Amino acid sequence: MTMTSTTGRPAPVDIEAGLIHVRRPADDTHLADLPLHRPADVAASGARLRAAQPEWERIGVRGRVRWLSRYRRWIVDNTDRLIALGAEEGGRVRNEPMLETTLLIELIDHYTRTAADLLKPKRIRVRSPLVLGKKLTEYRHPHPLVGVIGAWNFPMLLTIGDALPALFAGAAVLIKPSEVTPLAVRELVRGWQRIGAPAVLEAAYGGGDIGAAVVDEADFVQFTGSVATGRRVLERAAATITPVSLELGGKDPCLVLADANLERAANCAVYGGFANNGQVCMGFERVYVEDSVYDRFVELVVAKVAALRSGADDHSDIGALTFAPQLDTVTAHVREALDSGARALTGGHPLDRPGSWYAPTVLVDVDHTMTIMREETFGPVLPIVRVADAQEAIRLANDTEFGLSATVFTGDIDKAEQVAEQLEVGAVNINDFLINMTCVQASQGGWKRSGIGSRGSDHGLLKFTRTKVVARSRIPVGDSEINWFPYTSGRRRAFRSAIRLVHGRGLSRFGR
Repeated sequence: MTMTSTTGRPAPVDIEAGLIHVRRPADDTHLADLPLHRPADVAASGARLRAAQPEWERIGVRGRVRWLSRYRRWIVDNTDRLIALGAEEGGRVRNEPMLETTLLIELIDHYTRTAADLLKPKRIRVRSPLVLGKKLTEYRHPHPLVGVIGAWNFPMLLTIGDALPALFAGAAVLIKPSEVTPLAVRELVRGWQRIGAPAVLEAAYGGGDIGAAVVDEADFVQFTGSVATGRRVLERAAATITPVSLELGGKDPCLVLADANLERAANCAVYGGFANNGQVCMGFERVYVEDSVYDRFVELVVAKVAALRSGADDHSDIGALTFAPQLDTVTAHVREALDSGARALTGGHPLDRPGSWYAPTVLVDVDHTMTIMREETFGPVLPIVRVADAQEAIRLANDTEFGLSATVFTGDIDKAEQVAEQLEVGAVNINDFLINMTCVQASQGGWKRSGIGSRGSDHGLLKFTRTKVVARSRIPVGDSEINWFPYTSGRRRAFRSAIRLVHGRGLSRFGR
């Protein structure tokens, strides 16, 4: 049967019809239908991918780079189409999906340059007397089948963006995009097929049962989404001891100190709080401002937020909320804050128009007893808190179960580095926003309940591999080794002398 969301709108997954109904968040009209997969379909996809993966691994890094370079050209040639799909199904202005396609291209460029070196056999330098005369080499082999379960806020980047390094590594990849925003991902998967690439990339479409089937089928799982769903993924993967990498929620803080460039800080706070309509895991959900500049900072932010344009055209700054039930979450968080003494200086209410729209909102007089300061709101709301000094800002910034990233604004770079050292997050931007995420050479990982593992840099590829160490003697060997059976006093003395020679200091090297 068709499920209904808490907003009263039909949920995307229609089990009775066997379809996923994709709607336009901007006006709540029908956009497309996709066939709904069943768990048996996922198992069939897994079997096909496993059959194709050995040849994909066998062609080596150079062979895989050739195919991924062709795929890059396809993405460049079809960027406008992908951006249009991403904007329409996500209710977003075009700048947001444009960031996704750009980063996909940069990821391919990065791993084209680095994959061969990352995956080549590495000689292990030996120093222990236990392995003198031995040669050890570490090899990297891919997990045969990688499952990628993506989120709806950046659907292309959070599915294909994770599939790319896995493909470079030699894995086959089964993607499960969000049922809310599957269209651009489907087009990207079709693009892989259209260039005639080996059949090592497929997608499965559906709800939670399909995500669970992907976890069951995969040898490694990359998941992006909520903490609650991430916990279920982790529990299910634990049953088969399947390794996982999780990118979960965020409640990222922005700290504005008294000596900051307030104009830049205000511009950045507005962008960091309202980019992609606040639906950014690393977006600003809390701002802490030192008392002496608080009033001026709030004044600047309010003026800039009031000038933001909400709409679905190319002249707008902020689109609709992508996931309709998210409107309920945003509305509930703001209402509870207002009932508890907070004030809305802009917005504070849904917009009266078809679709999922909420007015860009600035809240003041908020504190950490309020849900909006503790749980992920994921919408166009920016709470601002007055603090006495940098230490109070740090203490409050760390008072959360999340730890993705943070930003510090100050004119004193040494002070900024000291503050960054104390923040319990995976990345800190100084006088800037999200640079760590847009730099594919940097690792991107969260602390606390924000996740396990990381994206980007060497880690983003190597996590999709398993290590194998091959050890052999560099010199001809006899029938036995000094530390093998039988244990004798002569062998023990010789072994002890070797240990002293290698590990001793001063006269102790010679047994004195």
